[in-house]
Amino acid sequence: MQKNKRMAFRADLRPPLIAAACIGIALLVLFTALTLFLETDELLLYGVVLCGLYVISVGMILVPYLIRHRRITAANDAAELMTTEISDMFRYVVDIPYAIINEEGTVKIVSGALQDILQYKSPICNLPLSSFCSVSMKEIIDYAQNGGQVRDITVTEDGVPLDNTKPMITEIDGKQYSMQCYVMRSRGKEYYFVVFVDVTELEALKQKKYEEEPVVAYIVIDSLQELAQYIRVSYRTAVNEIETRLKEWAASFGGMLREYEREKYILVFTRKALDKCIKNKFRILDTIRSIQLGDNSFPVTISIGVGAIDGSFEDKERAASDALDIALQKGGDQAAVNDGKSVTPYGGRTNTMYGSTTITSRVNSSHLCRLISEAGNVLIMGHRGPDYDSIGSCVGLARLALCARGGDPSRIRVVVNRDHVNFRICYDMLAHLPEYRSMFISGDTALDAVRSDTLLIMSDVNNVFNTECPKLLKSVKNVVIIDHHRRQDQLYEFKPLMTYIRPAVAAASELVSEMLEFSPHHDALLKEEANLMLAGLMLDTKNFTSGAGMQTFSAVHYLYSRGAHANAVRMLFTESMSNLFTACDIDSRTRTYREKIALTWLSVDHAATEEDNIAVAKAADKLMTIDGIEASFALLRADNTVTISARSHDKINVQIIMQRLGGGGHYDMAGTRMTHTTLESACQQLKDVLDEYMDNEYEKEKGVKRN
Repeated sequence: MQKNKRMAFRADLRPPLIAAACIGIALLVLFTALTLFLETDELLLYGVVLCGLYVISVGMILVPYLIRHRRITAANDAAELMTTEISDMFRYVVDIPYAIINEEGTVKIVSGALQDILQYKSPICNLPLSSFCSVSMKEIIDYAQNGGQVRDITVTEDGVPLDNTKPMITEIDGKQYSMQCYVMRSRGKEYYFVVFVDVTELEALKQKKYEEEPVVAYIVIDSLQELAQYIRVSYRTAVNEIETRLKEWAASFGGMLREYEREKYILVFTRKALDKCIKNKFRILDTIRSIQLGDNSFPVTISIGVGAIDGSFEDKERAASDALDIALQKGGDQAAVNDGKSVTPYGGRTNTMYGSTTITSRVNSSHLCRLISEAGNVLIMGHRGPDYDSIGSCVGLARLALCARGGDPSRIRVVVNRDHVNFRICYDMLAHLPEYRSMFISGDTALDAVRSDTLLIMSDVNNVFNTECPKLLKSVKNVVIIDHHRRQDQLYEFKPLMTYIRPAVAAASELVSEMLEFSPHHDALLKEEANLMLAGLMLDTKNFTSGAGMQTFSAVHYLYSRGAHANAVRMLFTESMSNLFTACDIDSRTRTYREKIALTWLSVDHAATEEDNIAVAKAADKLMTIDGIEASFALLRADNTVTISARSHDKINVQIIMQRLGGGGHYDMAGTRMTHTTLESACQQLKDVLDEYMDNEYEKEKGVKRN
């Protein structure tokens, strides 16, 4: 900068010098002309006069510039002296820690304040920055060149942006310093001027505010009324014991626990206490589960929803309510923490007992019928790659919608992949019914049918990204969710008008059957529709050998009363010779892992077909018939994607295992899809998760059961 100023000053001298040269040339030309007309004696006199004129004129031009030059030179010298004194003052007097660092990360100069902090003897140190600072040189350069810290934003597979930016804070001698960085140039090289601002007290206040931030939680006791029906125990005694444990737990960290409704509690505590609970993975879940009632044949469990977000108590209460819904819809026996960005589950190791009442089905059926009747049009959608349960439950909901709208099918449509093999088989049963001739549409056609008062019903799916047409959910504001899968750990961008998720139910067709049976339209279900719903039940219960309970057979009884029969749907489950050979190929690869787990796989050289997925799912089911096997995992590799189907009995929670690999499902039936990976890599990741689960959760559950 000083060099530029000197160059500018030299440029200011050019006009007088040029003027002096021009005057000299003009006088010289004049003198040359006079030599032609004057004698030698006269010429000498004129020469002296012309020289005098030149000296006087040049002096008049140069003197003001020389005076100005002297004044500017004196000012520059004073400024440089002042700059040096200010530099010394900042370095030794003003208490501002700073360092000058080169591009290689070597500290060239430190201020007196930083010198005292680091206890260096000289301000010129030539030491690496990493010797006392945890912030990398790359971060400092990025900060200085961009005029501020560069944010590190990543996007998850679900499209959710995550801010991974780390604060520019380092700890020196027990104190925390925020860093501000600037570029400076000297002798053609770039250096970085880094100021260290003491933020120890500020960070301590932030931490104190964070730790004392109030958190709201809802707690409910899972299925205690149903449990009391199966064991001999005083209901009130059981509640009192659970409540005592909860109060002791709340008192241990200074929380306030109040019962606001029967078997339901609200807890207000601090973020510091929440972090403690997260660290021990909500040990209260294990404490409640260890309570022995009757013959201890069923575990007592609780579900917790925590609202750990910024905002008012009303916002926290709403977030806690949403988190509790997720915990309950994923089967209970867990805590779900809602931080405003995602919902993180803890626990969920118990396969909760079957429990429901006809009142629940009747209330939800009436509410859904009212929503259907008030809607301008109704779209019903299952999951992509539809199976018999998805199609059957959608057909059952279509019948309920037809009844609610007086039998008019013109504004009721089922969104499905009409080219899928399962749909083509099912449609053959319905093709002769006039109301179904134009009932089924594709996702693109459904987008054109969306109106401001459209009602969208999701059946057999609650994961937005697994629906037949995810774009529909961005276009429709009125959404209903009916499902039997555990809810995924995602916050919806919309607020469902109605959510009816019961993970204890075997199939979505069972849920819809109950809603139809306990509605005023229970006699409207046609034989063909009942057969498809029965097929869905048979598929998800593996011919009533897995997950079927008392209410499952009650639903079957209702479907039989409407004309359904297993013989009529048997053709849906026939198997081709190629599928049989594929099954034999998968069986031949079966291996055991840690004595209790069975693994097998199928690798294909083409894009995975529905037949491949079905073959792998059937293989996982078949492995569960082996004596001593408590969980099975069947892997399908197609291109660079590996799909895993997981099954278990009552001892291993495959939902947790698959969730850690990016999937989800039920306690005893789950799955995941892993992209950009190989079969070997996916298998190793699965084994790593299995080892972690078997060495921790599985052993802990065995300890609880022994108690």
